[in-house]
Amino acid sequence: TIPDAPSLRLTTGMTLEAWVNPSLVTASDRDVVWKGNTYFLEATSFDGGRPLAGGIFSGSYGLVFGPSTLPLNTWTHVATTYDGATLRLFVNGAQVTSAAQTGTIESSSTPLQIGGNALFGQYSSGRIDEVRVYDTALTQAQIQADLNTPIGSGP
Repeated sequence: TIPDAPSLRLTTGMTLEAWVNPSLVTASDRDVVWKGNTYFLEATSFDGGRPLAGGIFSGSYGLVFGPSTLPLNTWTHVATTYDGATLRLFVNGAQVTSAAQTGTIESSSTPLQIGGNALFGQYSSGRIDEVRVYDTALTQAQIQADLNTPIGSGP
């Protein structure tokens, strides 16, 4: 749990990324990154266990689902972006789905939670690593660069 901060109150754009290694895939919401229902990235969802990303945009939910479940006991990179016009979901650096979406991301003073949320009890099963949160939509090339660059590496 990360306390709320102005830098976590995303408004017009976002990128959420993480490496996940699920030990259980069921038709249940299992949060990877969650901020008070304002924005989220899930390794599994109510829709057949497929990954899910989205948020509340100008008062309405926007959601994108992956085409299939993530593999069990295997590290997979998942990411979502929102650029003010489109919500996208990426798996291992490849865009797997998108949906037209407009509006401002709802604001919340709730903490950012990794691996689940206390409100709904949607806890991940497995491991999560290298979580990144940006206040802008990264390009596919930038997501692929993150996928290949461990946090803390650099010059």
